[in-house]
Amino acid sequence: MNGFSRGVVVGALTLWMATSGAQTAYPSKAIRLIVPTPAGGPSDAAARVLAKGMSASLGQEVLVENRPGGNTGIAAGAVLNAAPDGYTLFFGLASNAGLPHLSKASPYKSIAEFTPVAAIGGNTQCLVVTAGLPVKSLAEFVAYAKASPKPLLRGANNVSEDMVAGQVSGTFGVAFERVPYKGAPQLLPDLLEGRIQAAVIPVGASIPHVKAGRLTLLGCSMAERIPALPTVPTLVESGVSAAPLITAHFVLGPPRLPSDMVDRLAAAAQHAAKSTEFKQEMERLLIVGGLRSPAETRELMLQAEAQYVQFVRETGASID
Repeated sequence: MNGFSRGVVVGALTLWMATSGAQTAYPSKAIRLIVPTPAGGPSDAAARVLAKGMSASLGQEVLVENRPGGNTGIAAGAVLNAAPDGYTLFFGLASNAGLPHLSKASPYKSIAEFTPVAAIGGNTQCLVVTAGLPVKSLAEFVAYAKASPKPLLRGANNVSEDMVAGQVSGTFGVAFERVPYKGAPQLLPDLLEGRIQAAVIPVGASIPHVKAGRLTLLGCSMAERIPALPTVPTLVESGVSAAPLITAHFVLGPPRLPSDMVDRLAAAAQHAAKSTEFKQEMERLLIVGGLRSPAETRELMLQAEAQYVQFVRETGASID
C-alpha cells in the first residue's frame, strides 16, 4: 500500500471513529420532559425536582415543559409522536393508563405503546369539600349530597380523580356534575370559594387549605392511612367498595426508544432519586413510593391499565 492509499485509509478511519463517537455521545443537547399538568401543582413539582437531579447526572439540562389539556392527552400525544431519539420524554400519570378506555379522543390505545424508563410515587388522591358544606365525614357528605335538590358540582382534571369519584358514587348511589379543569391550581380557587362543592385532588395540593380551615378532607384512596395524616381514614375504611387506586408518575419515552438510551435515562433517574433534595420534596408533597426500573415500570403501567379496564367494564364510565 503506497503512502497515498495509507493516508486515505487512515483519514477514512479517523472520520468513521469521529462519526461513531458523535452518534454514541448521548445526550448532546437538552431533553424535554413534558408534563400533562399546569405549573404549580404536585405533579409539576415532582417533575421539576426529578429533572434537576437527572440534569446533574446526564450533563445536559432536562427541561420541564407543561402541556396541560385534553385530560392529559395533549402532552401524551406530543411524546407519542416524537422521534425516538431520547430528547422528548413524558412525565405521565397513572391515570394515563385509563385515558384510552374512558375517552375516544385519546391519542393512544394503550399505555403500553410508550417506552417505560422509570416510575416514582404518585399523588394520593383524596376527596375534599369546600368548608362551607356542613359535613365532617364521608357519611355526612353522602347524606348531604342525597338531600341536595340537584347534583353537587365536582371539579376534575384527570381520569384518576374520575375513577375515585366514580367509586364513591357507585358505592353510595350519589351523583355529581363533573366540571373540568386543566389542573389543581385552576380548580382550587373555585373550590375554596364554594363555586364548586367537591373534588378529588392530590393530598399535597389540599393540605395547606385543610390546615387553614378552608377545605375539609374526607378520605383518601390508599390501602393504608397516610403516616403524616393518621386521623384521616381511607375511603375503603369509610365504606367505599373498591380497590385503592394505583398511583404513580411514569417517565416514558416515545415508542421504540433504543434500549441504550433507556438505560442511560433510568440511571439518571436513579441518581436523582437518591438526592436529599428529591427525598425532601417527595416528603413535602406526601408522595410515597420509591423509584422503579424500566421493567418494574412496565409492570406497574399494565396493572394500572387493568384497573381502569375493570372500572369501565363494571360502570360504563366515560369522560367524553
